[in-house]
Amino acid sequence: MNLEWKIALRYLGSKRRRRGLISVIGLIAIGGVFVGVAALVIVMSVMNGLQDDLREKILTNTPHLLIQKYNSEPIAEYRAVAQELRSTPGVVGASPFIYTEGIIGHGRGRNEGAVIRGVDPGHESEVADTHEQVISGDWDLEQSPDDPYPKVVLGYLLADRLGAFPGDTLTLTTPEVASVSPLHGTIPKLQKFELAGTFKSGLFEYDSKFVYVSLVALQDYLQTGDIAYGVAARVDDVWDARDTGEDVVKRIDGPFYVTTWIELNQPLFSALKLEKKAMFVILVLIVLVAAFNIISTLTMIVMDKTKEIGILRSMGMQGNAIRRIFVYQGALIGGVGTALGCVAGLVAALLLARYRFISLPGEVYFIDTLPVSIEPLNIAVIVGSSLLISLAATIYPARQAAGMTPVDAIRYE
Repeated sequence: MNLEWKIALRYLGSKRRRRGLISVIGLIAIGGVFVGVAALVIVMSVMNGLQDDLREKILTNTPHLLIQKYNSEPIAEYRAVAQELRSTPGVVGASPFIYTEGIIGHGRGRNEGAVIRGVDPGHESEVADTHEQVISGDWDLEQSPDDPYPKVVLGYLLADRLGAFPGDTLTLTTPEVASVSPLHGTIPKLQKFELAGTFKSGLFEYDSKFVYVSLVALQDYLQTGDIAYGVAARVDDVWDARDTGEDVVKRIDGPFYVTTWIELNQPLFSALKLEKKAMFVILVLIVLVAAFNIISTLTMIVMDKTKEIGILRSMGMQGNAIRRIFVYQGALIGGVGTALGCVAGLVAALLLARYRFISLPGEVYFIDTLPVSIEPLNIAVIVGSSLLISLAATIYPARQAAGMTPVDAIRYE
């Protein structure tokens, strides 16, 4: 250990009663860096986890791309479009769909708004994993000759609000096929369905509103004929979904366009990115406050050690060496605070990821637990930023100390 480091450690950790306050201030400065770095690590890990968890759940329950016609025109040739998608390199599967909004009821006075999605039971598993998320009953949308009604699968929260269980009879109605009577006004068209099962996706929006029926059953109810509103597909590379969809659109005739999972959820991901940046800026301000603590600590040390600095200068120590003493002190404060804060933040994030003891209101955040994802690059940026800010905080007090002359330093001693 060279002389500058020895002096820096002695100045920072003085044991003399008259100057014991310096050590306390040094600990406070380290604590400020510690709190700032720990908060940054925890919050950024949570924001990353929130983004990753939402993306994973969205990709699990929604197709990667949709092929539809402009002006919401129905697709009569949906089978050919689906086959063209399946034959495209990079496409895992394709399935046609119909969707509408309506009201689903069970018993007297139990009615809930719902998003009704008609899917092909034989191909829906190629584009979404909802069939693997069934928690009661089963994913069986095919109507056998012995079944009195078509079958539906609901999100578990929707089924819970309706008080419905597998095997119960539900009633579906939608304004899309309501009739108008001069005497009775609007008359809804009711259709009975049998509840086949319930699923749990982990996304509040899906679990509380989505209703799945077979494509044929919804076509019959809506009286649309043999058409689809779109064809959904899943691809190997989710980030290449748009290029894959556009390649298919070029090979089929008609006014088709592509919508990817990114565009369907763009407002949500944009809000998350903005929130992540805002939180980073706010928490960096905490580290900047800690940097002011470092400045005040080193300035007090300079004032307290004026006599010693004068003696060192009179003994021949150069200004650069004096400057390094205080830079080393700032680096020590920043390094120790950053290291402890990083370790504490990582431990807290790992505990949060393991035990998930913080719950969230699903109707607000779409998920019900607080996810965590630790990204090494973010940790490196946090550590690097903290160290740079800590070193920058040493510039003023180090220059102040280095600029002292022996005469000025010991004039009043």
